[in-house]
Amino acid sequence: MQCALEKQVKNSLERLGVKPGSWVGIAVSGGVDSMTLLHCLCNLRAEMNLEITAYHMEHGIRAESEDDMRFVMAQCEKRGVRCVVERADVPQLTVERRVSIETAARDARYAFLDAQDVDFMATAHQMDDVAETVLLNLIRGSGLAGLTGIPEQRGKYIRPLLQVSRREIEAYARENGIEH
Repeated sequence: MQCALEKQVKNSLERLGVKPGSWVGIAVSGGVDSMTLLHCLCNLRAEMNLEITAYHMEHGIRAESEDDMRFVMAQCEKRGVRCVVERADVPQLTVERRVSIETAARDARYAFLDAQDVDFMATAHQMDDVAETVLLNLIRGSGLAGLTGIPEQRGKYIRPLLQVSRREIEAYARENGIEH
């Protein structure tokens, strides 16, 4: 039996054009948002006839990033989900490109995800991320254009948790014993 969050994710997927037989990639960091998205999609894959694959970027920024990678791989194996991992030396990229560590990490991650041949790439952006993005855009002085936040879909990228709050995600994770 589906819970409210899974119904919401299913409705979002259908609204975003995900059809039976679609191949949906999931960007998985190991945090509560992406592990919840992975859990929901695993629970929906048979009903919606989805092929799912997890994609994890090991940024090489923190000492624990190798542990994060192994954790994501183990969780995917438990759920019977193929996991593709890419490694990047983000600290080196910051030096080479003269950009912030956040920019280098985002650029490396999206280059990796862009290269994947999937019908859709689901990211775990959620409602609180939208508010944060709008606020940062306003602080930067972006004007009215910056009030848009994060789109629910851009090309193959979809964000099925965009209508869900961080609090709802954390509650779902607790109720379902989702490790992150």
